[in-house]
Amino acid sequence: MLKLEYIFLVGSIALIGADRIDLLGGRGFFRLTPFLFFASLVVIIRVLVVALDGKAKVVIHPPFRRQIPFVVVWALFLFLAVISTILGEDPQRGVVALCGLILVSGLAFCISLRILADPDPEKLVVRSVMFACIVWLIFCVGGVIAWKNGVYRLQEEAATSLASMFAPTATLYWIPRLSGYCLDSNRAGFILVMYLALLDRFAFNKRSTHLLRFAIGCFILVAVSRSAMLCWFVYYLFSSGFWKRLVTRRAALKLATVTVFLLAIAVVYREKIATLAELWQISDMISDRLSSDPTGTAGSHLQLIERGFSTWTTSTRTVVAGIGFAGSPRVLSDFFGDNKYGNFHDLYVSVLAELGLPAFLLLLVMLGYPAVKRKNAVPFIAAIAIFNVFLQSFLEPIFWVTIALVWSFELKGTQSSNLASGSASTA
Repeated sequence: MLKLEYIFLVGSIALIGADRIDLLGGRGFFRLTPFLFFASLVVIIRVLVVALDGKAKVVIHPPFRRQIPFVVVWALFLFLAVISTILGEDPQRGVVALCGLILVSGLAFCISLRILADPDPEKLVVRSVMFACIVWLIFCVGGVIAWKNGVYRLQEEAATSLASMFAPTATLYWIPRLSGYCLDSNRAGFILVMYLALLDRFAFNKRSTHLLRFAIGCFILVAVSRSAMLCWFVYYLFSSGFWKRLVTRRAALKLATVTVFLLAIAVVYREKIATLAELWQISDMISDRLSSDPTGTAGSHLQLIERGFSTWTTSTRTVVAGIGFAGSPRVLSDFFGDNKYGNFHDLYVSVLAELGLPAFLLLLVMLGYPAVKRKNAVPFIAAIAIFNVFLQSFLEPIFWVTIALVWSFELKGTQSSNLASGSASTA
């Protein structure tokens, strides 16, 4: 039974964002993703093991004790979300979406506990990420094959065939954006960066980690997501481990070799590169990203943020309680039409507009406190914070797994303890 639980645990971590896979085959009113299925089985098996063991006394080790404040803040955040949704503009739809948030965040927290409780979290994380990379590669290869056969898929539509399950959902001009087992390339990149963070936390010096880091970097690049690349860059910018590796002679030599090689290619093929840049109209694309023109990407994003602030300040009630969870599509119908996934494309603005100021302050506590008080938490929080400026990921299980784990890190000013000391035991 414990071996079965471990297999499901690896599956839940490895397939944590696999929304291309619907275990209901598109016949349900929601997507039953592998994470929801495997994580639920992990929780059920753990409850059965404790019940059959007949020993209810639980030893709370330091990592779990450090998570207690997070549980309080998280519970208050969900409580305010419930109140806001009940009083919101679309309570019927909001309650359904809120149940999804509670389920996802609850299962994600249980997975974080199980990672800490494992006697060898290093091996668990490496196995999970390795399995994830293998599945990711299969989906990328399948995406290329589907693209060559002219098969594309909308993010909202269910997979009707094997080809549509692998088909890319977006392209950059004629290049497919390969997002692995995720429907959205931005989400895919965020998940990959969080995998990288888990590897650096639990398996920093393991030999296989170097190969996995390289694979993750390649997958982030083929996703062609600016938000993901920025998240990746910020993670490394605030990572002390990365800078320590970079100052070694071997790392400096590798970096210099790669730089010289790229410069040589740029010099030799400068005319072809210039032609290709002109063909892709890169300058126009960059100006579109940076322009405040409403028809451009950046302009639309700024408009959504402005709409979010104006929605939040509509009345005293909306300032305090917002318009209700998942109420964005109702006020953004002119932007997204009938798309039920329409949102303000900014986590902070979305929480302000949908849940109100108190919930927003609790979100800042969830993100800000670990960055100030927990050792080595800054890269995690910085990556999460910058990604959610342009999108929102608080419906992603990996978001809650990472936040819960960050709260379990050692307090600054204390001596480091063995990661395996977080294993829980029943007696």
